[in-house]
Amino acid sequence: MLLLSGAIYSQEQVFNVQRYCVDEAPFRTGECDVSGNEYSFVFLDRKKNDVVFFFTNMKLKYKIIKSVVYAPDPNYMLYSLQNEKGTVDMKINNQNTKMEFLYPNNHIYLTVGKSTKL
Repeated sequence: MLLLSGAIYSQEQVFNVQRYCVDEAPFRTGECDVSGNEYSFVFLDRKKNDVVFFFTNMKLKYKIIKSVVYAPDPNYMLYSLQNEKGTVDMKINNQNTKMEFLYPNNHIYLTVGKSTKL
């Protein structure tokens, strides 16, 4: 049973974005400079340490370099991601309903529907 649950945990997950909110610097909690519900998905593959974020007309690919329980709120996992353009933090709540991409110039808050496994 333990082996089976480990295999399920390591599968790729697909998060269907229901709504996004982009907060541009200077950051104000709860405010959106841009929001919408256009075609967006997040693919998270813990086994391969990959994250692919399809955000409107952009495809952003990252490698997971670290993941830890988020100290200020243990209901979130914090992932440090990296690609050729730099690093970004991604937070996902334990219910898999809220995600955040925390870039230096903007924060993207996602409300996601039920995640699926490939």
